Amino acid sequence: MTKHFDILALPQKKLIKAQNGQSIMYALSEEGIFLRADCGGQGRCTKCAVKIAEVTSKNALDNIGEHDKAKLKESFRDGLACQEVVTQNLVVDIPLAAGLSPEVTPQPKVSDTLISRIAGYSKNIGPVSERGLAVDLGTTSIAVYLCDLSQGVIDGSVSLKNPQILFGSDVMSRITAMAENPMVLKRLQQIVVRAIDLGIKKLCYSMENYNTQQLKKVTVVGNPTMLHLLLGIDPSSIGEAPYVPQFYDMQKVYAGQLGFDFNVDAEILTLPLISGFLGADIIAAALAVDLKKAPFDTILADVGTNGELMASGKQSMVATSCATGPALEGAIIQHGMQAVSGAISEVSIDRQTGKCTCLVKGNQKPSGICGSGIISAVAELLRADIILSDGRFDQGLEIEQLRLNPDQIPEFVLVPERESDIGEAITLTQADIRNVQLAKGAFRTGIDLLCEHIGVEIPRQLLVAGAFGNYIGKEDALTIGMFPPMPEENIQIVGNAAGEGAILTLFDPQSLIEAQNLAKTTQVIDLSCHENFQDHFVDSLSFPES
Repeated sequence: MTKHFDILALPQKKLIKAQNGQSIMYALSEEGIFLRADCGGQGRCTKCAVKIAEVTSKNALDNIGEHDKAKLKESFRDGLACQEVVTQNLVVDIPLAAGLSPEVTPQPKVSDTLISRIAGYSKNIGPVSERGLAVDLGTTSIAVYLCDLSQGVIDGSVSLKNPQILFGSDVMSRITAMAENPMVLKRLQQIVVRAIDLGIKKLCYSMENYNTQQLKKVTVVGNPTMLHLLLGIDPSSIGEAPYVPQFYDMQKVYAGQLGFDFNVDAEILTLPLISGFLGADIIAAALAVDLKKAPFDTILADVGTNGELMASGKQSMVATSCATGPALEGAIIQHGMQAVSGAISEVSIDRQTGKCTCLVKGNQKPSGICGSGIISAVAELLRADIILSDGRFDQGLEIEQLRLNPDQIPEFVLVPERESDIGEAITLTQADIRNVQLAKGAFRTGIDLLCEHIGVEIPRQLLVAGAFGNYIGKEDALTIGMFPPMPEENIQIVGNAAGEGAILTLFDPQSLIEAQNLAKTTQVIDLSCHENFQDHFVDSLSFPES
């Protein structure tokens, strides 16, 4: 019989039960307390740092008062929640910086086109409101949109990290974790449901007079593995040849069947899949940008942990996927973080001194750097000739910001320790640069081979979607070679088009029919089997010569 211990989580003052040998982070996540785990719970990023105090008995926890908590602080020690194992009763004090906090946006940034389209579907049914949710379930990030179906408007949105990162930063890592332990499937499903529930409750709480029982319809989009995990369906078949999902069609369930609390009777619909690696997210994005009406050789690129590309070919849509990894969303970057308050989103570097000026979200001290900031920083380092075209830092430069870290790895200081909000300098390391090269190389290879397949050298138009699609700098992406050399005006940043497509399907029943048609008629190109893949990929790793 498994032995259990108790953890008193502060400042939540929540008493939770943990299995002997569980990590503190996982034990907390099972009870809906999520901590940052940008490194996938490997102990590298240190963002889950907490204070820990051992307590002799459960009774001692039950009877802790304010005076006792003050005394306990004297015995607190520092620890990483992902690495600390539960072997006795504990008090865990969670700093604000360690928590995975949903960030609410009262007026989400969506396209004017979408706003006009959904306004036309308002039901105008008077004081009785019908509301729904659109969810973009990404491997690294989750976005939830609260929609008023009666009035044809979007009331707000919330974004948060996907806590499944505890089991790996990409889909293949999570599938491997399930192969090693069959119980992981249930855990992956439970923690993502609790995370979405947390986001919904935080979003509704921010809106006055919002009753979650009014939420009747939910549309969810995501890559095939993410949708399998949400539904509690084993995606292992996607992890091995011929990479076939357990289902392709739209799935309909009630929220209570999956363990949601916000309204057990809400109807949840997932959009269809194209293949094992081309999911409802690229279909939703295609609906949002109306790709079927775009000119021939237009490419839609949904950039995330798994890059998905769709082109308007001469006869039909053609699509492929590329494993960009989580670097472009900050998850495996040393000081990477979600695009929330405290994140560096843009960087400029003085060519003479190497000094950085950083644009930070939320008008506060920087805590890390998000995807758009990473691309901006690498582009600026290239323009300043601090990074060479092969990705190495130029060690011959004598500038204060370029140094060796304690592991003797070269790094560039973006924000000195005294100016950061985390008690240490915010840097980009040589390893970070390599991860960016791998990610942008995979993405660029996908575009190049898709162009080759439809018979063009570069796309006529490139529509860039994804979690950081609203913020990525076109000039920066061209500088690092993430996009093909093409006129800037032919590149359109379309933001989180997958989320917008999910919103559209809530309002427009016809869009669901279009989604089904796309899933059935899109031609799939498998890059891994392409004879020119390796040559293109190797060529794409280098940065363009300035």
